[in-house]
Amino acid sequence: MNCQDGYPLAPTACDDWCFATQRAGCEEDYPEGCVSDCEQDGREWDLPRCEAEWLRLTDCYREASEVDFVCVEGVSRPRAICAAQRAELAECVWPLSGRCVASCLREVYACDQTERDCEAECQTPTPGCEAQDLALYDCRLASPVDCGESGSQPSSEPDVACPDQMVELLVCAGFFAEDDSSEPAP
Repeated sequence: MNCQDGYPLAPTACDDWCFATQRAGCEEDYPEGCVSDCEQDGREWDLPRCEAEWLRLTDCYREASEVDFVCVEGVSRPRAICAAQRAELAECVWPLSGRCVASCLREVYACDQTERDCEAECQTPTPGCEAQDLALYDCRLASPVDCGESGSQPSSEPDVACPDQMVELLVCAGFFAEDDSSEPAP
């Protein structure tokens, strides 16, 4: 049996993805496991219709610095980098979620919430309430980010961004009766 230097196969898109994302040196980062999971489980982002978006995100991560990745629960996670590419891929994979990811990543960056997984948070829009979901995220993207750490005294009325859009979404989802948004629906 002959031994040869290097790896005999050309890198796959999953090899590139794992090389680009496992950058924080975390104890649970296993490149071979990452590649295996990516290739066997058919990661959500590896849909044929979304391949171009996935490759653009992989390239963006590869171009980022190691300091742009942190350990969260033992695995490497990107900080709020490559926001446009992440939102673009999310929109392709989970229709209507691109604006949710963009809004979430904006909050992560502004409020230093590296533990948040925006892609996971935005995978499932409220069934039947897509227009209300979009209105809420469009409003949040147009409003200043509130990290909840104001230096002033708390008021009796919380200053919630986009309250009308939030109430409309809650009503649509059945959390409130349409005629009374202050009481939960029975």
